[in-house]
Amino acid sequence: MTRSDTNAKAAAAYYNEDAVAAFYPSAWGGEDIHIGRYDTGAETVRDASRAMTRHLLSLAGLRPGDTVLDIACGYGGTLRELARSGCVARGVDISRVCVEEARRANAAAGLADRISVQIGDFHDLPFEPATLSACICQESIIHSTDRPRVFAEVFRVLRPRGVFAFSDILTAQGADLDLVNAAFARLGVTGGATRGDYERMAREAGFDIVQSEERQDDIRTHYDKLAEWLEDPLPGVSPEAADRIAASIERWQCALEGGHITWACFVAKQPG
Repeated sequence: MTRSDTNAKAAAAYYNEDAVAAFYPSAWGGEDIHIGRYDTGAETVRDASRAMTRHLLSLAGLRPGDTVLDIACGYGGTLRELARSGCVARGVDISRVCVEEARRANAAAGLADRISVQIGDFHDLPFEPATLSACICQESIIHSTDRPRVFAEVFRVLRPRGVFAFSDILTAQGADLDLVNAAFARLGVTGGATRGDYERMAREAGFDIVQSEERQDDIRTHYDKLAEWLEDPLPGVSPEAADRIAASIERWQCALEGGHITWACFVAKQPG
């Protein structure tokens, strides 16, 4: 299967787009590009995103010295958390813009010698079998049109009893797929994959599911906060691009308000 068959080329183009590359660092705070954890609703997107990263890493049960790969590392915020905790941090991302920004931010944090980042496709990970302690993935498998292949690749590169901690944006049970697909259209994918589907794909790849947690309110709050960001002009984002992004976020809010889209995180382990 080629990259175009897996949507990898479209995902790279999406994150390399000038307007997207300007919007995400401004709205998210430059560290992460994923859904935040909102315990009170008063948290900023930046703080909530960091809290969700720490929550997922705590569920993974990582230890200093573990070699951990973030398979869609974005701007590298999770990699820096890993490095600061004593893990050997590795990252791949399909986007040239994301990889360049992650390297810049790693160097600015004084962590460049403890983190490696490269352009890569999580359908074909550039690592030997059974070489990693753990893999992390936050809201990125959604971009794939061959998700079982992603789970199989992660299983291949993990050592026995290795951990895969991942989160994603999902279709809720009984959802109106027209509303879901309208929201997902900008990503170049269609809806339909539920929490149960992700658990099934992980098991079919060989994993045991040890944690599965759904937090629909978090993603609803997150998109409401993103909409607020667009009420004022954003540096590097033209009015026309801002209007397109705002229209996309409105479609997300519509689907989220009706409970058609949800979010969950999982921890899966290799047997052994």
